[in-house]
Amino acid sequence: MKKMWKVVAVVAVVALMASCLVACSGKDDSKLIMATNAEFPPFEYVTEKGLLGEFDGIDVAIAMEVASKMGKQLEISNMVFDSIIPSVVSGKADIGVAGMTVKPERLEQVDFSDTYWVAMQTIVVPENNTDITNVDALVGKTVGVVTGYTGDMAVSEVEGIKVNRYQKGADAIVDLKNGKVDAVVIDAPTAENFIKRNPELKGVSDDEFFGKEEYAIAVQKGNDDLLKAINATLAELKESGRLDEIAAEVAERLANE
Repeated sequence: MKKMWKVVAVVAVVALMASCLVACSGKDDSKLIMATNAEFPPFEYVTEKGLLGEFDGIDVAIAMEVASKMGKQLEISNMVFDSIIPSVVSGKADIGVAGMTVKPERLEQVDFSDTYWVAMQTIVVPENNTDITNVDALVGKTVGVVTGYTGDMAVSEVEGIKVNRYQKGADAIVDLKNGKVDAVVIDAPTAENFIKRNPELKGVSDDEFFGKEEYAIAVQKGNDDLLKAINATLAELKESGRLDEIAAEVAERLANE
């Protein structure tokens, strides 16, 4: 009987230690935690009835596919854009998915998946504006950008442009409509969504200045197993045409909101 009690006691201690490890680390192996900034439609945004709770968008759908293939449940952690990479680096999040462009300075901190989207920047201006036709025309103007986004990095390098930074693209658009900024520079798919909702605005391209952007998923450096799982899912989504279907479905939901 004493031996039996010893066995029971050992099992209880092991179980307690295991539960403590999960609780203390704050990580649950059954979940895939996605860090994002849900202010970037059509890639991630908040809505009444989303794909996952209040969250919807192309990136949300992709991350759900990744989680499903791994046999995990996706959990979304919404935060300001500049906190996404630190969250992945620290291990608080497993993946960073937010229409994030692969850049050398980011590659120093995290590893990136294969590219899943190629985008450009758009200059959003009032529909009746005829002066702003490229980035050079923004010199002497006040331009709204989202902190940490590519638009922020790009226009901040141009001398003579006054930059107003926002945490949300929607807030920059409101200030543009109210005349507080002369233009807003943001990723093309998001600009297109804002313009559809605000016909008094239009988009101006300067592809020679901005160039192409490649969106990818960030993971903690050295997490090769997760990276392989993500890349395998992305390859399947591209080859099957499902990625295009996801984008079309998100566009339709946004149009009906």
